[in-house]
Amino acid sequence: MKQQLMIPYIDIHPSSPEYIKYILDQKGAKGEIDQINWSAFPYKPEVQFGMAYNENFLFLVFYIQEQYIRALEVEPNGKVWEDSCSEFFLSFDNTGYYNIETNCIGTQLVGFGKNRHNRTHLPNDAIRSIIAHSSLDSHPIEPQTGHFDYQLSLIIPATSFRFHPGLKFKPGMPINGNFYKCGDKTDQPHFVSWNPISTNEPDFHQPDFFGILKLE
Repeated sequence: MKQQLMIPYIDIHPSSPEYIKYILDQKGAKGEIDQINWSAFPYKPEVQFGMAYNENFLFLVFYIQEQYIRALEVEPNGKVWEDSCSEFFLSFDNTGYYNIETNCIGTQLVGFGKNRHNRTHLPNDAIRSIIAHSSLDSHPIEPQTGHFDYQLSLIIPATSFRFHPGLKFKPGMPINGNFYKCGDKTDQPHFVSWNPISTNEPDFHQPDFFGILKLE
């Protein structure tokens, strides 16, 4: 069953990620990344997200509590999924979907394509246009065990979706998407989603299992 979430319009100019987080804490749509889809990976960190939009931006914040953390990737389009990573996949039509993957220190991978095997990484300038801010700062973190409570804020401009030139976000616009939390090489690998996924092995590149985000 596809989950649905209504995303509110917020008439704000994107300024600092801290201010965007403050607004989303109060007014953003709230969802929880809590679906354990593969029994071989039962660990589930506590992860919620808040989201809103205006005509030119999507605003997203992840609220994360986890026991195992890792953040070694510092290069754009690197292996961020091996770290403690929060992800947002979305599609606007049937031409393909974008994957926005961000580790817990704000390093990002962004791609576009129809499936996991045929993807084009967006250029560094498109990635840099997405403002990512982590409350953990941006320094690498060796694998650790403990209690980690942090937030990851994203300001995503419509212009960063390079395969959809002229894109604007408008009320009533449906977006298909899913939200994920993973950490392939953390001390406790995990693969958790917002909308459930029915595959034999962990695989987030499953647009058939995207939920529905509708802009209010």
